[in-house]
Amino acid sequence: MRPADIVSVIEMNAPPSQLFISRADSPFGPLLLASTTQGLAHLWLDMDGRSEDELRARYPKAPIIEQTTRHHSAALSYFSNAPQPLTLQLKGTPFQLSVWRSLLQIPFARASSYKAIAQQIGKPKANRAVGSAVGKNPVFFIIPCHRVLAHDGTLGGYYYGLEKKQDILNFEAARA
Repeated sequence: MRPADIVSVIEMNAPPSQLFISRADSPFGPLLLASTTQGLAHLWLDMDGRSEDELRARYPKAPIIEQTTRHHSAALSYFSNAPQPLTLQLKGTPFQLSVWRSLLQIPFARASSYKAIAQQIGKPKANRAVGSAVGKNPVFFIIPCHRVLAHDGTLGGYYYGLEKKQDILNFEAARA
């Protein structure tokens, strides 16, 4: 299965009028989920407890309401064997959005490379820019940035560290 089969992406064209947040546990640590009325906007590992502060800094005018939404419940289903359809509402540049949509094409428990993603989006010399966009992925695990490896097959980089990236890849391999 590819996430693109059940995940749709809409662009956040204006700051949200409000954000709904909830917290949950995952196989990889504590999560902070944030959504608008239209879709999941952020899913972060909240290892240091500061993700809510980062969210408030990104959207200073949006009231934050602690409430689990259907988008949160659907997002959490991705840690099970029965992921539910999910809409993401993402804020990013057109380039970032194209990279994130491309990542959704990588099948579960498979890998790609920065170079392959650059070619897929029609920017074959943009490996570094692709790496930067991958690193700014606002939706942990669901947009599978962990499935992107260096061209030589090594892990490359990962926002949450290479040990966490390997843990996630192992988790997927065990469930494939």
